[in-house]
Amino acid sequence: GSLPAAVKFYEGEGGDNRIVILAWRLVYILIPSTLIMVCFFFLTIEETYRKTFMSSTRGKDLLIKRIRETKDEGIKAGAIFGNSKHLWKSIEEEARDWVEVNWSKWEEEKPKW
Repeated sequence: GSLPAAVKFYEGEGGDNRIVILAWRLVYILIPSTLIMVCFFFLTIEETYRKTFMSSTRGKDLLIKRIRETKDEGIKAGAIFGNSKHLWKSIEEEARDWVEVNWSKWEEEKPKW
């Protein structure tokens, strides 16, 4: 939802006029000030970090990359067991093979994860 939509709805339902006026004042203050602060933030951070805030890579793809590229079993296990299966379903067979290969070792070693 959004604050302007909520205020408009409240106003349309015959809400208390004093509250409606106060709410619109908040809208007129909060939205522009938030926009100004976000712009200020992006203008003042180091240029090399700006790209870290925007990416066309999906979270699903980043998770699959982490599963495939990490050598740390704890990180890989956390990525597989700690996330929804639909995120890594495209590599399900690969994940099952990895678990199958390592299961007996894990039962002996009882890793913390």
